Amino acid sequence: MEGSGSIFDLEPMNTSIFPNSKTSWWLGWLGTPLYLLAFGIIVLVFDPCLRLVHLSFGYEAHQKGIRLMNRILYFALWLNACRISWNKHPDALPIPAPTLDSAQRTPARIFVANHQSLNDIPPLIWKLRSYRLVLVSKAELSRGIPSISYNFKTGGVIAIQRKKPHQSLEAMRRLGQRLASSDENVLYFPEGTRARDGQPAVFRSGGLEQLMQSNHQVELVPVAIRDSWRLAQWNFLPIPFGQIIRFDVLPSIFSKDVVEQCHGDIGQAARLLMQSVQEAIVQQLNLEIP
Repeated sequence: MEGSGSIFDLEPMNTSIFPNSKTSWWLGWLGTPLYLLAFGIIVLVFDPCLRLVHLSFGYEAHQKGIRLMNRILYFALWLNACRISWNKHPDALPIPAPTLDSAQRTPARIFVANHQSLNDIPPLIWKLRSYRLVLVSKAELSRGIPSISYNFKTGGVIAIQRKKPHQSLEAMRRLGQRLASSDENVLYFPEGTRARDGQPAVFRSGGLEQLMQSNHQVELVPVAIRDSWRLAQWNFLPIPFGQIIRFDVLPSIFSKDVVEQCHGDIGQAARLLMQSVQEAIVQQLNLEIP
């Protein structure tokens, strides 16, 4: 399957406001404690508030609280002078989502991104909040993390157990059924791990195949993340000061024609679709396809 022709040129951009890494390292010791302290306070303060909101007002109110928390985590990166640049291809879907008539139904949207650090998530959850995202994440985060772990229990995050692939695929199949009867969408990192050097691993298609069992027609939205991995390049001791992270939203890839080409073989269609998404992201990042 050919790539989607999604590459688009942007003005040249530095990876940091401080080209000298030694300057970024030294200044990072000033900003890192502030950011880590702010992160801890945010998740600790939000944890009882989110629990109370969920118990009192239900799932939808809780998810609004989650988006607000992610907004604050997003802006907390400014404490270490981190900047985030959002860039949207002219042919990509609109952000925020357009208001639709209640009778209108659109295919489930699956935002597929390369994964470089945990700091990928708050900007995506907040920026794409109008698409009501359900995050697919590793099960290790479902225990012991204030605010974040509780979101697994409410259904706002779907846990994937890497050591138990059958259970993970079953969780994705149930998520597909959920999407078929709701207006929620998905945020998905198909590599299964973070790329600690920025080079993406192979995008796995098993989860997408399970999602498509109940939704043959889906819209895949590639999101290319650049330089988020640099935040952890010194294992957070310190976090580089003045790091610039870029999110590129690329044109959608629709499953309908691919499923027809594969004569209804969902497994083959999922592999071709995920391959096409990975090609679009890797080409946008000017990297080699693994």
